[in-house]
This record gives sequence, structure tokens and C-alpha cells, in this order.
Amino acid sequence: MKKHDRYVKSDMTSRERKEMRRKEEAKARGEIIMTESEYAVKSKNAKIFATIGIVVAVILIAIGVTIPCVMAANYMFESTPIAVFTFRTGEKTYKVEYRIFSEECPNAANNFMYLASIGFFDGTVVFDTQNSQVRFGGYTDPTYDEESGEWSYSHRSDDLSFTSGLKDDFDPKRYEDEEDPDVFKYQIRSDGTSMNYTDADLYLCSNTSGSALSATEFQFCVDHTADANHLVPAPGSSGSVRTLNLEVFGAPLKEDEARETFDEILALPMYTSESGEDEFARKYFRAPEQTVTLSSVKIYNYDAAWRDSAYEYGFESYMDEEGAFSTTGTWSKSYL
Repeated sequence: MKKHDRYVKSDMTSRERKEMRRKEEAKARGEIIMTESEYAVKSKNAKIFATIGIVVAVILIAIGVTIPCVMAANYMFESTPIAVFTFRTGEKTYKVEYRIFSEECPNAANNFMYLASIGFFDGTVVFDTQNSQVRFGGYTDPTYDEESGEWSYSHRSDDLSFTSGLKDDFDPKRYEDEEDPDVFKYQIRSDGTSMNYTDADLYLCSNTSGSALSATEFQFCVDHTADANHLVPAPGSSGSVRTLNLEVFGAPLKEDEARETFDEILALPMYTSESGEDEFARKYFRAPEQTVTLSSVKIYNYDAAWRDSAYEYGFESYMDEEGAFSTTGTWSKSYL
């Protein structure tokens, strides 16, 4: 042993000399043995890293929970309910936000927000984009009938798998015929507002000539001057021009973003036959060849208590009353 090592060891306690001998013997065997002080340091570091990992995990979870809450909380600063529409076409997704005029247009607004709250719009399609209008409301993917050579849509009111879960929300008399629940084939009273129409507004659109009325069809009037209230039938068909009564009840929070979204949708090529002729669905509807899906409609900043009475307040009690969009005031099972 070197003289220096002897002096160093002489300054150690018996416990420290024992630990050093054990470490030297272990080293000779190719093993690594830590002293108590080294082990304590390693344990402390491990606890620090574990604590950091837990804190990071908690932060990430909190962010995931907080983002949707913050989004909703932001809308709470608005003075009206907010509807967030998510559209999807191909691999592209669009999102637009609309202010709903629930006080000025309670019938149209309650009707729309009730439908949104039960997922009526989720997964449906844009079924018509004529005259700078983007129309939606209850129609699912179009199908082509090779025998008749016509396109047609299915409607959510005929989807028993969907409507069967809503029986508690509707009067039992609507379900006397289980094969045809007739749900959503109702009228509502006009709000009778004198609000000015502007581009990109959200409208309830109801047919007032040629058929019974529907309260489940809506449109974004990208250009309200472009014959927005008329549906012209396919050339050569037996149909007549249908006039829509448009009730404005919403406006975009960000008009530029809404206009950009709808301009892109309206720019999509529309259905045409192999001969190049226009293709119509249900005689009146022309939509983009590339399906535009309304993935969801979410409502924020609205008192949920309205649902306790709003079905009576909003539209159910008006089904047989005068003053609806038609002149007869007679409710019919059919819809546009």
C-alpha cells in the first residue's frame, strides 16, 4: 500500500474502511457496489425523476380536459347561444361558429337547438348547393337507383334505429304506427321577425307551396340575393317551383371564415350524368359529387333547462294551430 493511501485510510472511520474494502473486493470480482451515501443519492434522484414524471402526466391530462372547457367558457362571454358546425369533405375539415338569436327567434332557435342536442344533424350530408345556398338537415348519404335512374336521399325521420331512442321526447300519439313514427315531420309557427337578411346568415327554410312543411331543413345563405327562396325542379320533371319561407335566426361569429368555408364547398363540382346533364336528387336537390358531411353541431352557452318545456313552447303546440308557415295551419305527415 502506498504511503498516501495509508494516510487516507487512517483518517477514515472503521465503517468507511469496511465499505472501501467491500467495494475493492467487489471491483476485483467485476461487481459494482455502492456505498450507503451513493445509494441514498441515487434513490433521491429516482424519486425526483418519478415526481417530475407524475407532474408532467397530470399537466397533460389537465390540458386535455381544460381545452374543451376553455372553449365552452369562451362562448359564455357571448350574449347569445353559439352553434359550432363541423363539416368534412374528403380529407379536409371545416369549422364555423354561429351566433343563435334565441330571444328574437325563439321558435326557430329552440327547434334547431333541440335537434342539435339529440344529434339529429350528426353524420348527415349537405343535400343541396344551388343558388349559392348550403342546405342541410336530416338527409343521409344519397343513393342511386339504377332502375329509375334517379338519385335519392334517406331521411333521419325514417331511421327507426335513431328515432326509437327518442320516444320519451315525443308525444306517444306520434308512435301509433311503429313502422312510420312520423317523428320530425312537424311544422312550427313563424317567429315573424323583421330582421334584415345578410350574406352567410343561418336560415330555417320551410316550403310554402306544393307540399307540407318541414321544420328540419336549414340553409346558409352565402348570397341571399341569389334566388335563395326558390327550388326549381329538374328539367323535364313533373314538379313545380317551390317557394321557401326563410326565417333568419343566426349569424356567423367570423363572417370571413364562414364565407371562405362555404365558398370552397360551393366550388366543388356537382353531380352530372355520363352525358354531362345535371343530376338532381328528389327532383329538386343538386349537391357536390364529393359528399360534404356535417360531422356535428354543438351548442354552447345555452340554458339546458329550456328542454323541460321547450318542446311545447318551441313547436309541438303549434302543429295544429293557425299561423304556421302555411295558410291552412293543418299538420301533415309528409315533408319536403
